[in-house]
Amino acid sequence: MNYEIYRFDKIDSTNSHLLKLADEGFPEGSVVVADEQTGGRGRFGRKWESEPLSNLLFSVLLRPVFLERDEVFVLTFSAAVAVAEAIEDVAKVRPELKWPNDVLLGSRKVCGILLESVFSSDDLSSVVLGVGLNVNQRHFPAEISARATSLSVYTGKKFDRDEILSAILGKFASIYETVRARDFYSVMKKWRDRSNMFGRKIRLRLADKVYEGICDEITDDGAIVVQTSTGFKTFTAGEISIIGEEG
Repeated sequence: MNYEIYRFDKIDSTNSHLLKLADEGFPEGSVVVADEQTGGRGRFGRKWESEPLSNLLFSVLLRPVFLERDEVFVLTFSAAVAVAEAIEDVAKVRPELKWPNDVLLGSRKVCGILLESVFSSDDLSSVVLGVGLNVNQRHFPAEISARATSLSVYTGKKFDRDEILSAILGKFASIYETVRARDFYSVMKKWRDRSNMFGRKIRLRLADKVYEGICDEITDDGAIVVQTSTGFKTFTAGEISIIGEEG
């Protein structure tokens, strides 16, 4: 993959800006990086809080026309693996992964991933893959302070954001070729090898329902299988918390 990087001091959202560039025909590999976001967002429309000039906020434009609509999930898992591998290389710590899109250090969230797809009729036109990685931020808003961390907080060191960006993009380029070869099993195996969830009691929220049970499996198509009191249930969406780590 050939990357072309566009840098901004301040932007509303790297994902939003890159979605506009995608509509204008910008090529795969276009990357938008910002020092500060005024409208950063995560899953379920939540605001993504990030201290200016401290973290790594970027989005990558993909045009994976070789994927079907129900295969796009693999890109979120690919990005999580790429981020985790890059962190391990640069910071010399081993992150864990939580379904479907969180990267954790010490059971606290250090990175979130937001994938947004654009379809033309039923055909996949483009995907914007957004990454928010807490790098050098030391303090967090009270409402997330018990659940969030950064590379700096976890290791006691300060990191070069550009070095981490380069590492992530390199890792992602490699795993993207695995996706292009349609070897989803290898991607999901890398993800499962870093997961902290198997065999643990979890709570899954989906719409207005809540399910509890033991995480049994993450399948090759990205679904989570939960052993509940009424049997095994499979979910392709939802929000997970590990019971006992819900600070």
